Amino acid sequence: MASGDDIPKAEVRVHFDAKTGSNTVDVEIHSKAKEDHVSVHKSRKMPILFERAGTWWPNPKFDSEILEKEQWESYFPQTRRRFQYALFYILIACIAWVIFFAAIQTKNMVYFLIGTLVLLVIIALFLGFTYTKHYKKYYLPTSFVVTLLVCLGILLPYIFDNTDLSTVGTFTATVELLLMMYSVIPMPLFVTVIIGLSYSLIFEFLTAYKHDYMRQSYFIIGKVLLHLCIHLMGLHIFTMKQVQQRSTFWKIGQSILAQNDLQIEKQIKEKMIHSLMPPKVANEVMKSREGKDDEIDDVRTRKRGSRSKARVKGEIIFRPFNMNTMNDVSILFADIVGFTKMSSNKTAEHLVALLNDLFGRFDKLCENCGCEKISTLGDCYYCVSGCPEPKQDHARCCVEMGLGMIKAIEEFDRDHNEQVNMRVGVHTGTVLCGIVGTRRFKFDVWSNDVSLANTMESSGQPGRVHMSEATYEFLKDEFEVEDGPLVKDNRTTKVLVEHYDKVTSSYAVKHEQAQRNIKTYFILGRKRKDEDQSKAATSNGEAPVHPESVAISMDNSETLIRNPTESDNLMKDAGAVEGEESASKEDPLLNHYEPKSSDANGVSPATLLTRRHSSGFYAASELSLDKIGEDDTLDTGAQPISETLNKYRNAHQQTDMQIVTCVREGIAKKEYFYKPPINNITLAFLDSEMEANYRDHYLDETHIQNTLSAPKYHAFMEFLLSFLVFAIISVFCFVVFGSRLPWILVFIVSLILEVINLVRSIATIKWHNSEVQGFCWKVSHVTAGWYLRNILGAITVSLPIVAVYSNFSCDLMTYSPWTDRFFCFCIMVSVLHYTNFTTLSSWVKTILAGIAGIVLIILLTLKVCASKDTLAATAESSVVLLNLTTTEMMITSAVDTIAGSNLSKEVYVFSSIHNLQFEIIVDMLLLLLLIGFLNRESEISYRLNFQGDAQAWNVKQQMQENKDQADWLLHNIIPEHVSDKVRKTSKYSKNHKDVGVIFAAIVNFNEIYDESFEGGREFLRVLNELVSDYEELLDDPRFKDVEKIKTISSTFMAASGLNEQSRAQNKNPYAHLYSLMEFSIEMQNAVKRFNESIFNFAFILNIGYNYGEVTAGVIGTTKLLYDIWGDTVNIASRMYSTGVKERIQVPEATAKLLEDKFEFEYRGEISVKGKGEMLTYLLVKKIEGATWK
Repeated sequence: MASGDDIPKAEVRVHFDAKTGSNTVDVEIHSKAKEDHVSVHKSRKMPILFERAGTWWPNPKFDSEILEKEQWESYFPQTRRRFQYALFYILIACIAWVIFFAAIQTKNMVYFLIGTLVLLVIIALFLGFTYTKHYKKYYLPTSFVVTLLVCLGILLPYIFDNTDLSTVGTFTATVELLLMMYSVIPMPLFVTVIIGLSYSLIFEFLTAYKHDYMRQSYFIIGKVLLHLCIHLMGLHIFTMKQVQQRSTFWKIGQSILAQNDLQIEKQIKEKMIHSLMPPKVANEVMKSREGKDDEIDDVRTRKRGSRSKARVKGEIIFRPFNMNTMNDVSILFADIVGFTKMSSNKTAEHLVALLNDLFGRFDKLCENCGCEKISTLGDCYYCVSGCPEPKQDHARCCVEMGLGMIKAIEEFDRDHNEQVNMRVGVHTGTVLCGIVGTRRFKFDVWSNDVSLANTMESSGQPGRVHMSEATYEFLKDEFEVEDGPLVKDNRTTKVLVEHYDKVTSSYAVKHEQAQRNIKTYFILGRKRKDEDQSKAATSNGEAPVHPESVAISMDNSETLIRNPTESDNLMKDAGAVEGEESASKEDPLLNHYEPKSSDANGVSPATLLTRRHSSGFYAASELSLDKIGEDDTLDTGAQPISETLNKYRNAHQQTDMQIVTCVREGIAKKEYFYKPPINNITLAFLDSEMEANYRDHYLDETHIQNTLSAPKYHAFMEFLLSFLVFAIISVFCFVVFGSRLPWILVFIVSLILEVINLVRSIATIKWHNSEVQGFCWKVSHVTAGWYLRNILGAITVSLPIVAVYSNFSCDLMTYSPWTDRFFCFCIMVSVLHYTNFTTLSSWVKTILAGIAGIVLIILLTLKVCASKDTLAATAESSVVLLNLTTTEMMITSAVDTIAGSNLSKEVYVFSSIHNLQFEIIVDMLLLLLLIGFLNRESEISYRLNFQGDAQAWNVKQQMQENKDQADWLLHNIIPEHVSDKVRKTSKYSKNHKDVGVIFAAIVNFNEIYDESFEGGREFLRVLNELVSDYEELLDDPRFKDVEKIKTISSTFMAASGLNEQSRAQNKNPYAHLYSLMEFSIEMQNAVKRFNESIFNFAFILNIGYNYGEVTAGVIGTTKLLYDIWGDTVNIASRMYSTGVKERIQVPEATAKLLEDKFEFEYRGEISVKGKGEMLTYLLVKKIEGATWK
């Protein structure tokens, strides 16, 4: 038997109050998925870009053209929108420069105005084109042309000898263009890199050509470093944008796919629950499941009589239990007459097919007649009406059901050339309905009235409906009847008496009761009045149920009339099953044939289980080329590698098509891919819980991902980029600005911080999810908090700009006009670093970038380096520079410069007021606008990625929990080792040899049971306790081969040796038989402990044991059932029914097989129906020291 640790644990409580209509139904299912900690994924040392990523890093794409195409289609609206924003930004920049050129009134103003206006008009036309349907087809040429036009627009001023735009302005425009190319202008990476690098080379060549001073070696090195920094950050932005888009698409697709699979899991769970109980109770069960997974009831796991805790004798500690009393319930029992003759000359496959057909018809009738099927016992079928939902016409429903069954079996005989009939008994009374036990439980009914209904069937006649006087009272105006035989009434009032047992010298409570009989009736036909009422009901739109009409409808039902060969493979390994028909139901356990009902309610549980394995999420999330050879559903052992790869490619394509279909059907608007539910200003999630999870997701990364989009890897890449940018900026500062004490101190401190951050990010990857909570783990968790992470991030992201500002000094800025310009170049590049760290708040980064820009503006406007000496030095330097350059504007005097009569490139930026200062201010404002926009977009994308990930994870968890619950419910019906095969084929049957079977019955339960006390409910509570004690024994590792088959009233049926995998692990081939006998002994001990703990209860347990060949199978569609059949089962049943009080009885063959481990005593010969006289033995004890493995 499957170990209790392998499947979710559950506890069932059912309560339905028919008077008030209230329900109290509890099912405790402790899911392994919720209790187990998610293990760390260690399949790869290096992370991949994103799920299902291709192998070429510089060009991030899915490994599937199907996914890549759909991703492009889904994100094209966002691509279009971002490109439109880029065009809007270019228009704003053109307008700003038009205003600037118009204000400064230079001699080349007209040319600059015309050129800028022409570019503005062209960009406006392209912007309008993006709103047309043709843009989607020509988006790439459009991006290419726009990029070339902007490049041309920036380089065009170099045709003038005396340009009105400084090198700072053109360089800043270059920075902005390159940044847009990598971030918002849609072009492939290789195109972007080629254009970007070509433009950088052309721009710097023209700059050096126009300005001789730019040809100095350290300035060339400086410019190379700055362009390297720009392209490095651009590549990072481009790569992370592609990674986030595809990762988000995959997660959204997974989320939608998981939602679809979640529905399948919910249907499976619903079907499993409906296999155990009626829909009314099942719906309440599923509602009561909410919020109960985390509750653990200690009483559930406490064994009665345990030595761990002393208990006062008489103290009663019961498990949670609910059982409902319902009045006015009609019960129908029906038995196949001639079943033994029909089964005697047929194979098991043919016989089961016939039973499937017949009981399938009955299931359809049960649904149409308003009855609730309870179960089948061998060739006996029983159902109820008026339970668990009250019905006023319950008696009529059961009688119509009985008449319909007789009609249906007549049609069955004609269809299959058989000669069987039905004996039907109906009785109306009170029942207790609920669930007993914690394993292999099912909804059932108990009461003396149920037993009486069984008696009505056994005392009836073939082809007739036999009903009691209580049922007749409800139907005397509807049916013609004739008197039937008197039947013994088992509902007489019992009187408690105290009985003294001389053998044990103890008292026990027993019942004495007076005997009486009840009248019974056979139905002859309907009264004329009933037919008139039926016609009236039909005219009113109602649909009365008559057996004739039901039978006619079944003729047209493909689900009911089936060819016997349709289920020939159900028991392909089974041999012939022998059984004996019992006219009376004194022992309903002999014939263990079970029907396979037709699926009257839609998709069957078995079909759903097979769909689970072929449906989307499991295949999409688990199937990969890395797992070739691991999936047993794709047998590749004997195939060439080319065929194996083709098979997996086809599997991938099917999975990809499922995702694409789900995305198209599940998302009506493409805005879902770029507009998460956030506040448009703060960008915080509208759902406060989602926002809290977003802030903590870096800290509590429960869904371990080995992709670049995972927070820890994403953060590492950003810290690595920060380190590289800082290193490049630092080299630039040392090369261009030299070594000054303030800068050296800042460099040392910043370098230490950068190294610490880099090491911390590496430690986070390695120890963040480590079970060993050492120093690195603590540091990782402390620094991963939202506020501390933003503070540390703000410091880190500002290190490059701080490094540049630390080099500022008037001596340096007035040493040469080119030094201050290179200072501005470096400032513009350093501000770009504020686009890094997408995990930080975009507002924080944008505000910091704004502060950095404001500092530059303040330095420009306050004339911090202005003095008379500075002015003189400015004029002198200008004269010197005039001799060195030929392309700069002539400076006539310092006074003319300050007055702004002429824009000179030779002025010192930070020492006077001139047009160059205003130009730099415009440059900085435009750059800050672009940075703010990119920060906003990156945070939105990151939040959307998190939302998709969170949704996919939540749905996956819900799906896994539903799967665990469905699996637990399935394992409650079918053993785990069998359910795996049922999932794949929806069928199971197998012959097993040397299987042990026991029947353990409380033979005096009916004597103790008394309905005068709370309708007998408390007696069933006691039975529930005892059965649960039996079931708890199954958790013992000694009994791993033992599994419960079913509980029938107070009889417990179990078997060993059905799990061949577990059985194969035993060294002794009969170890499972020894374990079953030891389990039987432990059951006796459990009953003894039970009797000791509950005052004046003296349950008597008889156990029958046998071993041999059995046929195990799963039958049914709407209600799956696992059972075993065969002569071995019938003899085991006879062993308990003919046994001795509180003893274990076995046949001779079993005693001889087990005698080396257990001691037996000969009892004698007993008569076994169908077998004649058999030699039997009684167990004495287990031989001392006997062991087995």
